[in-house]
Amino acid sequence: MKRAGDRSSSSPSSLDALVFDFDGLILDTEIPIFRAWQQVYADHGVPPIDLDEWASVLGLHHGHPDAPRPLERLARLVGSELDLVAIEARRREIRDDLIGVSDLRPGVIQLLDEAQRLGVPTAIASSSSSEWILSHLEPRGLLDRFDALSCAGDGVPGKPDPATYLQACHLLGADPVASIAFEDSPNGVLAAKAAGLYCVAVPNGVSARLDFPAADRVVGSLLEVDLRSP
Repeated sequence: MKRAGDRSSSSPSSLDALVFDFDGLILDTEIPIFRAWQQVYADHGVPPIDLDEWASVLGLHHGHPDAPRPLERLARLVGSELDLVAIEARRREIRDDLIGVSDLRPGVIQLLDEAQRLGVPTAIASSSSSEWILSHLEPRGLLDRFDALSCAGDGVPGKPDPATYLQACHLLGADPVASIAFEDSPNGVLAAKAAGLYCVAVPNGVSARLDFPAADRVVGSLLEVDLRSP
């Protein structure tokens, strides 16, 4: 699973599990979320959120001190009292409409099929809630394609803390060192590597502008991953 320019660390000689991030990796929710906020900012006549700044905090749990707080920022920029409930409803409507017409990222189904053929269990490790993830897996027929779901919350810290990855491997009975993580953000990569997994970065339309120095490999899509010849 190496290519020119990748780090020298080797992939697992045996494979216990595949652990996937969700947002921006399986389904590109990141662009719809960003575009929804841009529309809300435009509705209020304030400068848009800088894409580079937004990309730099991808993968962080909303409770992380560095996580983006665009609603609070909007209120500061407008400088007057806002109907925050209505704004949030508008943002979610735009976001959900965009996500509703989004396809799975290339290679997701093919990699899940390959893992199934090889008998390799799969899990999702995410800073998002289980409700959020399940609401997108179910309509796309993916609920039964993952053997475990590990989400931040209920005492489990979000990324870049490694807890979601460690919990995913525990649920699968897998050794993290013999497992592969797939991530779309540098913060997610940090979480996977801290947990001991080999990590393949698959940047999306937002995170492609970022560097992934901690990743073991960076690919353009999951279609480049072949589990039979790591």
